[in-house]
Formats: sequence, C-alpha cells, structure tokens
Amino acid sequence: MPRLPISARLALLSAASLTALLALVGLVVYLQLGAGLRSGIDQQLADLAGSLPPRLAEDGFPEEEDDVDQLELSDRLVQLVDGSGQLVAASDDVDAAGPLLGPADLDRARNGDVVLRTVPESADEDDPLRVLAVPYGDDGLVAVLAAELDEVQDAQRALLAVYGPVALFGVAVAGLLGFLIARRGLAPLRRMTGEAEVIGGSDLSRRLSAPARLDEIGRLARTLNGMLARLDAAICRERAFTADASHELRTPLAILRAEVELVRDRADDPSVRAALDTALAEATRLSGLVDDLLVLARADSGDLEDRRPVDLDELVGVVLARFATLAGRRGVRLESTGVAVVRCDSSGLERALTNLVDNALRHTPDGGLITVGVRPVGEAGAVIAVSDTGPGVPPERLDTLFDRFTRVDDARHEPGGAGLGLAIVSAVATAHSGSVSADNRTEGGLRVELTLGG
Repeated sequence: MPRLPISARLALLSAASLTALLALVGLVVYLQLGAGLRSGIDQQLADLAGSLPPRLAEDGFPEEEDDVDQLELSDRLVQLVDGSGQLVAASDDVDAAGPLLGPADLDRARNGDVVLRTVPESADEDDPLRVLAVPYGDDGLVAVLAAELDEVQDAQRALLAVYGPVALFGVAVAGLLGFLIARRGLAPLRRMTGEAEVIGGSDLSRRLSAPARLDEIGRLARTLNGMLARLDAAICRERAFTADASHELRTPLAILRAEVELVRDRADDPSVRAALDTALAEATRLSGLVDDLLVLARADSGDLEDRRPVDLDELVGVVLARFATLAGRRGVRLESTGVAVVRCDSSGLERALTNLVDNALRHTPDGGLITVGVRPVGEAGAVIAVSDTGPGVPPERLDTLFDRFTRVDDARHEPGGAGLGLAIVSAVATAHSGSVSADNRTEGGLRVELTLGG
C-alpha cells in the first residue's frame, strides 16, 4: 500500500494533535464545570442546614410554598434521623423508606463531621443526589439534606452539545489548513523532484531551481546542485579522456593492422600466417572498440557532425548491402520498407543502424528474415524499426538491453564483446532528441524501434 504524501501526513498529524489537545481541554472543562456546580450546591445545602429551625422534629416541615424563618425547601430534600437510624421527620419529597445515608456516615455526622456524598435517589432510580449530613440539636439527631444534580448534568450535556461540534469543526479546519500549508511549503520540493527526473546522464548541465530563502529546502537544492556540478565535471573529464584516447589510438592501431597485414602476406609458414591472421582479427576488433568509444563520446558531448537531410531509405539500403553476402550464406533474407528524410548525423546514424542489423543477423536462425522499416513521424522526425525472427529477449532483460558495458550473452549482446553495440544505438538516439525501445514480437523475434526527433 503506497504511503500518504508528506503534506497529507502532516495534516493528519496536526489534526490528531489538535484532537487530543481539545479532548483534554474538554475533559478538564467538563470536570471543572461539574465540580463548580456541585460546589455551589454544597454551599446551598450548607446554608440550608444552618437555617433549619430547632423544632422541626415536633412541628414538622412547612409546605413548599410557605416561608418559615427564611427556610426554602423548593427542590431540596430534608430528613431528620435519630440515633437508632430511624427517620424522625422528612420533607414531603423524600422517600420515607429510610435514610439517604448509611449508618457509618450518620455516626460521623453525630460526631460533628460534615459528610458530603453523591448517592442515587432511590434503589430503582439512577438520578444522583448531592447529600449533606450535619448534627441537629442536642438529642443525637442528624439532619440529612439533599439536592438533585439534574442542573449539573444538564449543564454538562449542554457543554458537550456545544463544545463537541465546535471542536470537530476546529479539527477539520486545522487539518485542512495544515494540508494547505504543508503543500505550499513543499511546493519547491515537488518542483525540484520534477526537475531532477528529467536530468539524464547524457546532460548534467541542468540545475535545480533553488528557492530564494535559505531554509532546509533551499540548502537541499544548493547541495544537490553542487553534487550535480561535481558529477558534471567528472563526466566531462571522462568523456574528454575517452575521446582523446580514442583519437590517439586510431592511428597506432591503423599502422599496426597495416604492418601485420604486410608481414602476413610475406610469410611462407602456414602456422605463422595463422597466428598473424589471429593478431589481425584482434587488432580489427580493438579498432572497432575504439571507434565505438569515439562514437559514444561524440554522442554524449553532442559533438556530432553537421546535421544534414538524409534519405533514410537510402541509408538503410547501404547498410543492408554491407550484410548481403553474410546473410546470403545463411539464407537470411534482408528486406526494407518505407521512406523518410530527416536532418541527422549520417555517420552516427549509420553506425547505430549497422549495430542493429548486425545484432539482428547474429541472432536470426538460418533461413530467417530481417526487416528494416522506415516511417516519418511528425514534421521532422522518423522511426526506424528493425525486426528479426530470432529467439527474442527474456522480458526481465529488456530494460537493461541498451545499458553500457552490460553483456548478456544469451540475450542480444555479442558473445565476448564489450557490450557497447546497443549502447551506441541509445546514445545516437538521445543525441538526436529521440529514443530507442525493444519489445518481443508475438510471432517470435525482437523488434527494436529507433526514434529520431529530427
């Protein structure tokens, strides 16, 4: 499963953090609100206990609408309990089945302690009551006063009803803002990623656009640009060395071949002639390797010959004629189709096409067919497709088929070769703003398409 982008993860993290913070704040406010309201009720019960008249046990409780010595019994419950735990008197709203508190709490109240408890209103009901027990008179009586906590619960529910939606809305807004801020902050990083993706090994002169501010992303861009500059310098030195060495080696190798041919022609001993033939073949192969390196260096540096209009069908004919004799010995047919004209480096393109046909011929069985098709693309481009009837290439090796110095003998590289033939094709295509691709044909064999951008 792909991971979420950084902007989304930052938004979720900020939303989760705010959710936890708001939940903690809400819990504290919820508990403090309840504690504050219960404290107010406790104070009211204490005030009521202090205003109880001294003869309630004999005179009884007044009606709720009456006012006896400023005694307010509205929404308040009062019990008088004797030393044996029996009810002596109670207001009309109290269940007369028994005291609201247990014997232990009643004994503490008789001893002068102030007892505060939250108890259920009755065994059948869960509504809580806030109960205060204090000594009453000198006869061992205890006054038990209670008040319903409905107003506390109602206030807490009202708080949740308001705070919950507001908190959820705040979390949603914070998550959205966090996403937008993170996305805006990471925009330079996305731009740098896109720029880095188009920087290829053939052209390291491009640089990433660094932000003006010297923050973490700005320092990253400058660091990467510095690394690209060092890589570019190293590659340029390598290409210069390859080109210079190839140039310097061509003349000695040509002289070496001429001298070997001269000695071979004058040698009478068959074993000496065979040894010189082997030396000449190796010198020829070495000359080909030097030429390959020179073509690669020129293609990488863009130092190709002056481009001019080239008839691709004629170029294909020249290349196929070069292989006609070898193909005829094996019964392999060489065919070409299509016409197109493009501006290109004729020698570089001829070398690339020669490598493709040579590669196809080496892997096409006797009696097979090699087809080179040409077709124009757009206003100034063209595609050259080389197809054969050979065994094809394992699918897992198609991606590395055009890599340099990669030899896969059972794929399409020449056994014992340096692995540069198909790499030259790729380099020439890139130098012409094109590309090269390979696919196995359904009817068997390999199809390589060389696209020229013109």
